[in-house]
Amino acid sequence: MKNRVYLRRRQWLVSSGLFMVQPLGPVFAFTPAPGGDARKSPLVFAVITPRGAEAAMAAWTSFVQRVAQEAGHAITLKAWESPDPSALAGAFARGEIDLAWAGNSAALAVVERGAGEVFAQMVTEAGSTGYHSIIVTHRDSGLKTLADAQRPGKGLVFADGETKSFSGHLVPRYYAFVKRGINEPAALYAKVMHGSHISNLTMAAERKVDLATANDEELAMFRAKNPKLADQLHVLWSSPMLPQSPLVWSTSLPVDLRRRIQQVILSFGKSSATDKDILKKVNNLSAFRKSRNSQLITAGDIEMFAAWQQVNNHKDLPDADRAQRIQAISERASRLELRLKLPPSVQ
Repeated sequence: MKNRVYLRRRQWLVSSGLFMVQPLGPVFAFTPAPGGDARKSPLVFAVITPRGAEAAMAAWTSFVQRVAQEAGHAITLKAWESPDPSALAGAFARGEIDLAWAGNSAALAVVERGAGEVFAQMVTEAGSTGYHSIIVTHRDSGLKTLADAQRPGKGLVFADGETKSFSGHLVPRYYAFVKRGINEPAALYAKVMHGSHISNLTMAAERKVDLATANDEELAMFRAKNPKLADQLHVLWSSPMLPQSPLVWSTSLPVDLRRRIQQVILSFGKSSATDKDILKKVNNLSAFRKSRNSQLITAGDIEMFAAWQQVNNHKDLPDADRAQRIQAISERASRLELRLKLPPSVQ
């Protein structure tokens, strides 16, 4: 039964909980656009904080200020620190957040709830629209391959990502462990810790753990700031390419306002050297390109598989309860698949 359900439906992870945010930042000045919408002013633009709230606010402030000026609508910047994907979906649904740079799992939750949609994707300075999860170790650890690090009985310490992290936890668990026949990675190791990309990279470089998850973009930034520590690292494993974390907007915003915002963001940096510098500061970007909900299909596949895996690994679950839960996952997967196939609201 489990194989039949898995083959029939995409597999996404259930997520829920509470949220925490940083206080609102400044309201950026703007010149009202002709006929500009005044339904809500200012809008709230939330950004995730992979390198901390202070760094996120510093990176995004100039960008959001320019978008507000060009779109003719005031925007407030907010640092978003919740590790729970469903928290952002709740904030969108309550009208507390209007725009966001979100991780793939949080963006998926927003789309699934019907509170927003993907409208843009980052393009890096090198022209890439994707990145990779990685597992690293110290260069002198003696671990040369992922297989070396997955042999039981070696007494290794594993720094996994935060449990809601897409690139730090879900992707490595799916591709590096489950697809290699390892359903419970913790059983292999003497200790499993959970932390941010930066803390994981630091601990591996300082030999406080034997292996750690992160992603290659965070490794590049870690290398730029800590070259000596970064030189101590060896990449054991790299995932398939993952789509860059998207920009999401509330579908309750007026279409004309959404259209203005998208036009500003998609053209950002194409005619101004100052704006090019602003993009580089954001996340070593060269541009944004138009995107849509289907960008999240990979995230959906991984997360729904995890939901199915949770039921499958519950060995003491009565058959009737197991069948009921699998059916619920299958129905949820169908609903979510329809949302991911929706055409964008702004053409």
